Amino acid sequence: MKRSGMLRRSWIRRTDGPSERHSREDRPMAPLPQLTCTPNYSGSVSGIPIEKENAIEHEGYRRLVAALPCKHCGIWGYSQCAHPNTGKAAGKKLIDDRLCFPLCTVHMVAGEYVQGCHQRFDQGALYTKAARREIEPAWGADTRASILAAGLWPADLAMYDEGEATCR
Repeated sequence: MKRSGMLRRSWIRRTDGPSERHSREDRPMAPLPQLTCTPNYSGSVSGIPIEKENAIEHEGYRRLVAALPCKHCGIWGYSQCAHPNTGKAAGKKLIDDRLCFPLCTVHMVAGEYVQGCHQRFDQGALYTKAARREIEPAWGADTRASILAAGLWPADLAMYDEGEATCR
């Protein structure tokens, strides 16, 4: 039986001439970038790390928030626990769970997937930054009031003092 066409064999490395590639040891090392300090909130430069707040995390409360309808569009069954974006800064990503509010995630509408309010809210597509700063505390307070009114506030979670200013 005669085979026609290209020969099928494994890749063979060429060793017949000098290679233009350098081994790892022969290549010059690129200079390392200069490390700089980040400016702090007063504008001056310091090497002191930013302290993180002791934010309260509570899985049970986040699940209660996710069980509520979306604060923006009102749809039931697709909500996630959305943390406010206002208090986030460099090195300070952890926000108190008691400030959360429900926003929907990707879901189907008329047979097509629609991007949810949570993603659009975080990307700034729903409100301006100034509007979000006003809406987030109001939605958080309304969410806490709804859970408290339903008698579902977790026994092992401290009540949120509305006088606290953790979300600036």
